[in-house]
Amino acid sequence: MMYRDTSFKVHMNNGNLRLQRRVLAILCVLLLAAAIVLGTIAVRASAYRRQANAQMVQRMISATASAIDEVNRMNSIVTSNTPSRLSRVRQYVYHMEQLNNLSITLAGGESGRLAPSDAFTALFADLDSLDSIIQASKSSTQDGRTALLAHLVMLQNYLTGQ
Repeated sequence: MMYRDTSFKVHMNNGNLRLQRRVLAILCVLLLAAAIVLGTIAVRASAYRRQANAQMVQRMISATASAIDEVNRMNSIVTSNTPSRLSRVRQYVYHMEQLNNLSITLAGGESGRLAPSDAFTALFADLDSLDSIIQASKSSTQDGRTALLAHLVMLQNYLTGQ
């Protein structure tokens, strides 16, 4: 018959226990440092996103103001400088649309939209209407200018209200 020795105890070496505690402490410190670094990176990225968004809005507001200025300089009748002014307004509107699309792309979806797409649809429709008036050599551009100016002012108000 075999007897079990109940006095057998597992003795842990104190050196191994200290080593385990040191490794655990080092791991905790490393994890804490990693959390702090990742938090800092996230805060900086968020600040960068906000700053980039604010810059794009400011550029859109500036382009809108420039387009409004060009429309205000247009005469009520078709003159020799009307096509060039209209092309500059079209460039400003195109620039604003590109900034809007860039913001959407950077944000990864519709949350990055700075201005509604309907605004650009209306502005390009107004520009096309004015362009056809100029092509047809009609004398008055007053109605087209008024509609274009109204849409530009609405866009500017939308952008400054954000």
